[in-house]
Amino acid sequence: MITEQVMARYDREGYAILDQVVPSESLGRVQESYEETIEAALSLGLAPLDEATGFLEGYRFQNPHHPSLARRPLMEALGAPAIMAFAQRLCGEDAAMHGVAAFAMNEEYDYRSSWHRDSYFAWGKDSPTERRLREVERLPATQVLVALEDDASFWYVPGSHNRANTAEEEEGYDEGISGWDAETVRPGAVQVRLEAGSAAPFDARGIHRGLKGPGVRRRSLFIIYGDAGLAAESSVVSDWAREPEYADPAWLDSLPEPFRRSMERTMAALREA
Repeated sequence: MITEQVMARYDREGYAILDQVVPSESLGRVQESYEETIEAALSLGLAPLDEATGFLEGYRFQNPHHPSLARRPLMEALGAPAIMAFAQRLCGEDAAMHGVAAFAMNEEYDYRSSWHRDSYFAWGKDSPTERRLREVERLPATQVLVALEDDASFWYVPGSHNRANTAEEEEGYDEGISGWDAETVRPGAVQVRLEAGSAAPFDARGIHRGLKGPGVRRRSLFIIYGDAGLAAESSVVSDWAREPEYADPAWLDSLPEPFRRSMERTMAALREA
C-alpha cells in the first residue's frame, strides 16, 4: 500500500523510498535473470560489448524487456505491485511504461555522471515542452530506481523537481554537458541509500547524479512510468514501442498482466502520435 506519507514526501522532496518491492524470497531469481539478460543482450548485439573486459561498454543498456531478452522474474520486478501502485497514484489507473534501462557496473568501473535534469535530455532545456512542464507541481510521470543489490550510487537535490534553476544554478549550467560539472557541490544534495530489492521513485526533473567509485559493483534498473500522452513526447526512451517485435501477441501473453497493459498503452500512444 502506498501511504499518504510516501506521496507527501515525493511531492515535497521529489523522491520517495519503497522498501522491498522485490520480496526477499524472489530476489535471488530476479538477480539471476538480470545476469542472464545481460549475457543474452551482449551475445545478441543488443548491448555494447567492451572487448577488453568482456562486459558492457559503458554502464547501461536500454530495453532489457526486449522480446529476445525478457525473463519472467525480471519482468515481474519491473511491474512489481508496489511500483505499479505508486505509478497509478501518481499518473492514474492508465499509467504507461515509457522505457527501461539496466545499469550494470562491475567493481573496476568508475562512474561519475554530471549533475543533470533528465527533462533537459527528454525535451531540451528551455524548449516549449520543458518550459510548460518544469513547474508543474506533480508531473504525471516518475522514474523508478530499483536496486537489485545494495545501492548508494544515487544523489538527488530535494525540492529541485518542480522549479526553475536558481540564479546560481543557471550561471553554472554547462551547455556542453547539458548539466553541471560532476565535481561541483550541489547544496542540500542527499545520497539515496537502498537495500537490495527496494526502490526509489523520483521526479526526473530534479537535479541528480550517479556516483560509483572502483571497488563497488552496481546492479539496478531504471523504469519510467507516466501518462501515455507524455510517452509520445519522450521518444528518447519510448522509441522501443515503435518496433514490431514488441507487438507479438504470444510474447505479450507471456508478460505479467499489469506490466503488459502498461506497455500496450505506450505502444498505442506512439501509433496515434
